[in-house]
Amino acid sequence: KMSKVKNVVVAIDTSIMANEVLKRAFDFANKDIVLHIVHCIDIPWINKLKEKKDIVLQTKRKLKESIKKLNKQNKPFKLIVKKGTPSTVIVKEAKKLDAKLIIIGAYSKENLKTKILGSNAHNIAQKSNLPVLIVKNMFVEKYSSAIAFTDLSNVSKKSIKFTQKFFKDLDIKLVHASKKISEFALDFYKINDQTDFLIKEAKKQKQKEIDKFKKAICINDIEVLEESGSYNEALLSYANKEDKDLVILGSRGVKTASSMLFGSKSSFLMKSVSSDVLVYVPLSK
Repeated sequence: KMSKVKNVVVAIDTSIMANEVLKRAFDFANKDIVLHIVHCIDIPWINKLKEKKDIVLQTKRKLKESIKKLNKQNKPFKLIVKKGTPSTVIVKEAKKLDAKLIIIGAYSKENLKTKILGSNAHNIAQKSNLPVLIVKNMFVEKYSSAIAFTDLSNVSKKSIKFTQKFFKDLDIKLVHASKKISEFALDFYKINDQTDFLIKEAKKQKQKEIDKFKKAICINDIEVLEESGSYNEALLSYANKEDKDLVILGSRGVKTASSMLFGSKSSFLMKSVSSDVLVYVPLSK
């Protein structure tokens, strides 16, 4: 179970997205959440400069001023300014603080129109083994609607339960992609005589799985997509058509052979959907 106080790491850079990341973080912060705002000075030769300490102090002062302007409700926060590669520093800080969530911006370019996932954002999501909220859009209001793409696994269940705890009153719709058995395959394996029976049995079995999953997370709204083509493209097109505030992805990561399929699917969607994304990667033991 989550401890009473949850440390959340908020990673900001010098891009136009940093303010949107901060607004989103301050919006959902409450008395049980401590925000640790981390900024990395990513200049390779900074250690060779005599003024390196001054640069860190100056940066801290400058950031504090701009953060205070965005922090309308005067919520508590801690500011950490470090030298180094952002993905390495942020993952290290998150582990040190036993953070429950990392919030990052998606853009590495000064442009809010192109949905670019910067290499730092991708690296942090891959390396941290922590849930990561990727902010891709300007902050307007609280998240109210979300899609959770689910493979009905335990990791997926945890990703949804985690989101429900962090984002109260979020209306979550479940979407499950299922492989459609092609006529060609049925014909090839000469099982056409039993086709109807086999399909009915498979659907019954799938429905049992779905009902069990819905009961476990107390959500009834689910759509099953039957796909014969690429899952990735089908899910991406669905997400962009629905245009919800948030897309929830449970992933086992991409480190082991058995998790490559769902891991790479999550990786693709994380980069490609236009909504903000919460990627839940369970802490590796």
